Amino acid sequence: MPIQASIFRLPSGVRAVRADCTGTVTREDAHAWLRQVDLGGPFHGLPVLAIALHLDRMTPEARGAYAALGNSTPGVERWMAVVVNTPVLRVTVINFVMRITKKRKMHVFKTEEEAVRWLDERLHEDAARKPAP
Repeated sequence: MPIQASIFRLPSGVRAVRADCTGTVTREDAHAWLRQVDLGGPFHGLPVLAIALHLDRMTPEARGAYAALGNSTPGVERWMAVVVNTPVLRVTVINFVMRITKKRKMHVFKTEEEAVRWLDERLHEDAARKPAP
């Protein structure tokens, strides 16, 4: 499967999901991933670190699945850092995913270290904004 997911901890100790993407992502792969992060899925609500260093491409059908189902849980938007090292995929991620699905809590990075640091900082900022009980 081109998207292998696993739980890890950010430096602050917060649980997150790491998605290692390789090869070609098809519509079926996209649907399988979305089921894991949508309501009721094992990774629902967790911040996401997507590593696409070995991703060759996303089929048009996969992009369509993300566009149609990527926001299937109204009101829920998780932080997502994507590590991409090829210009073609960088353009795909930035132009397609961020614009079409209107993800405001997503950023693209060249290195995993930068992505992890950014995710951790965003979650720390979110926690600081929450009112004390």
